[in-house]
Parts: sequence; C-alpha cells; structure tokens
Amino acid sequence: MKTTVVPGLTITGEMFEAASAGVGNQVAELAPLTWERFIAPSGWTLVPDDRGDAYKAELVLRRTAESTVKINLWRLPDRRGSDQARPHDHPWHFRSHVLLGGYEEDRYVPQGGQVVPLLGVSHASGTVNELPLAVYHEVTAVHEPDRTLTLMVCAAGATGQWGYLDTDTGEHVATSPDPDFASRLRALNPHKTY
Repeated sequence: MKTTVVPGLTITGEMFEAASAGVGNQVAELAPLTWERFIAPSGWTLVPDDRGDAYKAELVLRRTAESTVKINLWRLPDRRGSDQARPHDHPWHFRSHVLLGGYEEDRYVPQGGQVVPLLGVSHASGTVNELPLAVYHEVTAVHEPDRTLTLMVCAAGATGQWGYLDTDTGEHVATSPDPDFASRLRALNPHKTY
C-alpha cells in the first residue's frame, strides 16, 4: 500500500504500521492512529531547509503548552548552516523514538564551562534518542531517506527560545526569525493555509 499525500510526500503501509505501533506504545492516549489521519494532506507539513528543499515532513499529533507529539519523516540531513556545522538547541526536552530507518547526529554537550563534541552518534530503528535541554545537536545523515520515521515526544517548553552554538567560541547565539522561512514553507505546502 502506497499513497502520495502531497507532491513530494509518499506514505507506505509499512510507515503507517510503524507509526501506529509507536503511538500506541509511547503515547497511548493519542491512539489509535488511523490511516485516514495518517494520509490526510492537511496534517502534513513539508519543512524547508535554507535552500528551500524539504528536509523532513512532519505530522503533528498534539501541540499544547504541556507537550508536543509529532511524527517526522526524514528526507535529508538537518543542516541549517548548509554545509557548515550549525548545531541548534531546543526549548524543550524530547525523546525521539526511531520507528524506521535511522540517522546520525553530532551533539555538543556543555560540561564545566567547556563544550564536549560527540560526533557521529547513530540512532537506528528501535532506539530512543533522548535530548535534554542545553544540548545542541544537528542531524548530519539520514540512513534511509524518505523512509526514516521518528516519533518525537516533547515536554513543556518555551516557544521562541531556539538558538545555535557557535562551534568556534562555544557561545549560544540566539535565533532571530528567518525572514524567508515563511515563504519557503508556503512554497512547499500549497495544500495548507497559513
């Protein structure tokens, strides 16, 4: 079973089965995940990188002040600095359950006034990637593009508290809104209203 949800996003029965099982096992209060919800174009958002290419597609299952739960279908590495390392942090603690495929990430962990790089950390199907607050990371490789599927379960956070790590100085650099992000997002998602 294979369905093109929107141009550039194809979903398979294998993906649905993995996502459905992941939701049932990790966030049972959101189960069951139905096929109709999984393939609804209005639920999926293609997320652009700096070049305007969709590096992932996400299906948000819940977004509240207390938590966010979403399914990510990875297509490309999350290289926000194009080919230059630009690890980012998140305004919340999260667990990413790898349901299919896998990915590599570089992590940068603040410890005792230093930043310790952990490069090439691999997350394969069946594993959980736990990312605490104050840890920076960057997805550098996707094991199986257009098949790597994760279930991201985020704790409460502070909207707008994103930032980057300057890998030369070890300093946090606050994020200012990307003035072109909204236009890149709209270009990839004509099936949505913003």
